[in-house]
Amino acid sequence: MEIKKIGETLELATERHLKVSINGMVFNIACTPINVEELIIGFIVTEGIGKYEDVNKSVNVHISDDLIEVDLPNVSELTLTSSGSISVSNEKVGRVKAGEKFRIEELQTSLQYLETEEYKRTRGYHIAAVVSKKGLEARAYDIGRHNAVDKAVGMCVKKGIALNKTFLLLSGRISKGIAMKCVRAGIPLIVSKAAILDSAIELCKQTGLSAVSFATNIAVMGDALEV
Repeated sequence: MEIKKIGETLELATERHLKVSINGMVFNIACTPINVEELIIGFIVTEGIGKYEDVNKSVNVHISDDLIEVDLPNVSELTLTSSGSISVSNEKVGRVKAGEKFRIEELQTSLQYLETEEYKRTRGYHIAAVVSKKGLEARAYDIGRHNAVDKAVGMCVKKGIALNKTFLLLSGRISKGIAMKCVRAGIPLIVSKAAILDSAIELCKQTGLSAVSFATNIAVMGDALEV
């Protein structure tokens, strides 16, 4: 099949399918194959499979081509969902506690962190960043919104960043699934230049998660937001 240029072309975003085994339970993931270890560490934390304080000390991630094997001791019973991902059986969702407060003006300024060269070159990547009062703590890109979040969180876990004193910044919309990742990781605020879904707002009300969507001009005022 012939491929034609219809104007000035962009660089193509990269997608690979990887096989992941966590304690012997296998599932597949489509991702951009960079920062793979951070992706897996972040996934374990944001999906509630392992606790932040335990993961960096005890998790063993072995990467061999397109196979990632993870040995994670002392975890809850795992199940394979209908979507093909791993989840924790009988998960109980608690409330998120803020260790810091942020003003809307600070969040607006932080939007600059979403302007990455990878996105400009491809227009094919989602960007996720973890930001604190000190500034940018971690930033990642991936073809998938969830993957980008997991990579950024994994970077913070490896560096020992206190996530309760940060917020998650996204290029994509705030869905319930993305918001739930923040709750599990202990990130008290989620910010996006895109829209927020009604299901995410309901989760914020249930868990105390703060959220700001600049596309819809909505702020869910939890403890992490200052008026």
